Amino acid sequence: MVKSKVKRKSGKLIKKINSSAVTKNPKKEYEHYKKLKILSTQFFGELVDKKCMKYFEHLKKPFNSADMDTMFRTYLSMMFLISIAAYASAFIFTGVMILVLSPSLVTSLLSIIFVPIIVGLLIFTYFYLYPSLKSDSRKVSIETNLPFAINHMAAVAESGATPSSIFSVLAKFKEYGEISKEAGRISRNMNMFGLDVISALRDVKSRSPSKQFKDFLEGLTTVIQTGGSMKVYLKEESKEAMFNYRINREKYTDMISIYADFYTALLIAAPLVMIAVLAILNTIGGTVFGLPTDLLIKIGIFVAIPVLNIMFLAFLQMTQPSM
Repeated sequence: MVKSKVKRKSGKLIKKINSSAVTKNPKKEYEHYKKLKILSTQFFGELVDKKCMKYFEHLKKPFNSADMDTMFRTYLSMMFLISIAAYASAFIFTGVMILVLSPSLVTSLLSIIFVPIIVGLLIFTYFYLYPSLKSDSRKVSIETNLPFAINHMAAVAESGATPSSIFSVLAKFKEYGEISKEAGRISRNMNMFGLDVISALRDVKSRSPSKQFKDFLEGLTTVIQTGGSMKVYLKEESKEAMFNYRINREKYTDMISIYADFYTALLIAAPLVMIAVLAILNTIGGTVFGLPTDLLIKIGIFVAIPVLNIMFLAFLQMTQPSM
């Protein structure tokens, strides 16, 4: 009995220690991130307001729909600060490597000029594209989970739950990805900020990257405003969303069979024929465009065929609808 009590107490103590260790690091990371935002705003906030804001106006829409945890002005300031810091770091690192390796004068000049510029531009490009990439990622997550989320909402609405309760329940199911986050914002707007359901829905709708989700929220808003049956609306939307989901999956399955035919013809049969022809030419001793056939065979086997297969896999990955 004593041993079991000791084990239970030690187990609880270990859990407390582990939980405190887990929660300690995010706080430190948040403090560092907060300091970075303050420092960026101090250095570049005024420059962004006066000179740069108009040139990045087109980024506001993807930025707002990307659900960023900072202000647009602060994000632009961070983009400039980190890009310049990356340039300076690359400049120092390149200088040190030149001193250590002692390359030729031309190589040293080209390296000290272009390497920092390339590094700075890469970091700047990443920050420039990140809001759009995150917005697209959120859109895919929302539209993928929307049919199942609506089905869940319809089931909860059958019990006579209020809109606030429906979105609160939906927010607890993290399996729905970004839909759960959007539902959590709607619930927060109503329960914490005191907004009515119409205002809460419109606020989230204005920031959503998905047109499908916007249309769904707009329809739900209209039903609530006109006093219609939310249960009927959610039930009909659930049926339509699941029907469209099945149709899209069937279309993709049909396309896969077409892709398989293309793959067999272009990436299996054609390379075999080409290698057979080159092997025959190699025995005869001919050349192709002045290149020896044995070199072309090696390029085809070790470069062309792997690259084409990788490109085909990337194409399948990009065209595949999310599950």
